[in-house]
Amino acid sequence: MRLNQLAKIATVAATTVSAAVLAIGPAAAAPTWQPWVKTDDSVCGGTEHHVVSTKVLFQTCMVINYSNYTAQPVLVVRNNASVSITMKSGYTHSNWGGSNTYCYDKVLAAGQVLACYGESAPYIDGENISWGGFTYNGQSDKTLNLSQYLVRP
Repeated sequence: MRLNQLAKIATVAATTVSAAVLAIGPAAAAPTWQPWVKTDDSVCGGTEHHVVSTKVLFQTCMVINYSNYTAQPVLVVRNNASVSITMKSGYTHSNWGGSNTYCYDKVLAAGQVLACYGESAPYIDGENISWGGFTYNGQSDKTLNLSQYLVRP
């Protein structure tokens, strides 16, 4: 009876340790691409096409939370091509809070829109700038800078 209990405890412990090791592996290195949901407090720069294709559009947006004085850079990509593309080395950067976020490589299906969300961090009083980009078919491209002048009350 006692050996049975020890075996169960050992199994649970081994499972817990295995899960912890898997959680801290390479899969935890970058955020995933997510559906883009534009909120009322977001501002977006102009839409541009990727250097590889006029059918692959992208832009930088900022989600601004005025109640706690934070902002979040976001790279939004739309695939208007008739085929899927593979986005590599997706990223967002900003000049506030040291926000540099890199997203996993991702297949973007035809007609799909996805976003690489950067880290939310306190924005600075003054000019807040964000930009992003990704590599597609071996060609890197980045958005123009999105600039927002923000001041805490």
